[in-house]
Amino acid sequence: MPEVSVIIPAYNRKSFLENAVKSVLAQTYPDFEIIVVDDASTDGTLQLLTDLAKDDGRIRFERHQTNLGAQAARNTGIRASQCKWIAFLDSDDLWLPESLSLRLELAMKTGAEVVHSACYTLRGEGGELERFVLPPIEGSVYKDLLAAPGPTFPSLLVSKQALVNIGYLDSAIPSYQEWDTAIRLARHYTFAYFPQPTFVYDCRHQSTISQDSVRAAAGYEHVFKKHKWSILRHLGPKALAFHYRRAAGFYYEANNREKARTCIRKACLLWPLNLKIAFDRIRNSEAQP
Repeated sequence: MPEVSVIIPAYNRKSFLENAVKSVLAQTYPDFEIIVVDDASTDGTLQLLTDLAKDDGRIRFERHQTNLGAQAARNTGIRASQCKWIAFLDSDDLWLPESLSLRLELAMKTGAEVVHSACYTLRGEGGELERFVLPPIEGSVYKDLLAAPGPTFPSLLVSKQALVNIGYLDSAIPSYQEWDTAIRLARHYTFAYFPQPTFVYDCRHQSTISQDSVRAAAGYEHVFKKHKWSILRHLGPKALAFHYRRAAGFYYEANNREKARTCIRKACLLWPLNLKIAFDRIRNSEAQP
């Protein structure tokens, strides 16, 4: 039985998926399996997976008959795994060769059930690597994650038991899914952080959730409202007001001024010290055509 299951959700990712899989096969740590979950693709992803699995016995795949979303696909992969550890990779991102070995070594050294790391990003037409330091949170980080998002899925190495104990992933969240997952894990488990990049986050594809302002706004609001009572209990109304103001910013970017104004008003009710700034923003938006 392998030590690690690498879960890769895929939906119409034939053009990118092979490179993602190959980056896992190139790991210096050999004791893993790859579980790709095809979320009802229609672009030939299934045939690609069939061919890849024939070439390497460490690759297997599950398939959804209908498109259920990335979180549901990750859950299918988690449930299909019998390994001690779960690692995640998105179908258009890449691991660096020592990604697994470095994170597993840190997990063994610290006893943490959750490990995450820094990464590189790819942006623009030139595709140059840029170092991106994700929030370097470690130890008991529940309050930190109630205050702001943290690790991304490709950086996470998590014990399967921890994911089972939190009831798997919430498939109802349209974006910021890893934020909700990290909050729920941090409520029960300590985190460890590896400061060097272990993966490459490709931001060049227009279809990525992170570049969809509407989904970003809805997902961000969904997560902090889901955890609002914990935010109020541990951090107070000012922190919840901050989240409403940030969600308002996302809604402005998405050109949904009604939702933006609603979030600003709720922020003002929670923390009225910034009342003038907030209402100036509302008036300015209403004055625009």
